[in-house]
Amino acid sequence: MTETDTTTDFRLFAQKLALQGFYALGILEVPGAPKQEDPNLAAATMVIGDLMLLRDKTEGNLTDGESMTLDKFISDLQFQFLEVSKAQEGGTEESETP
Repeated sequence: MTETDTTTDFRLFAQKLALQGFYALGILEVPGAPKQEDPNLAAATMVIGDLMLLRDKTEGNLTDGESMTLDKFISDLQFQFLEVSKAQEGGTEESETP
């Protein structure tokens, strides 16, 4: 496996995890999967935590592109988590960002 293959594989792995978070938040529909009626904030929190753990455990071992990809997925999920949780609470800001 070349370095390019390894980089692509890591980014795809991170993307697979992030997509689970977007699905849990109700932002992404998966063909063939049941439509999610309400966002699952607990599942989204776990995915965000998993991505943050992955970032911490791979620190110093990723290329710049891989690090940026992982950071982008984390920040996008955190932002969407806040937006969805605010909408669920009717606009109050009582939720904590994972």
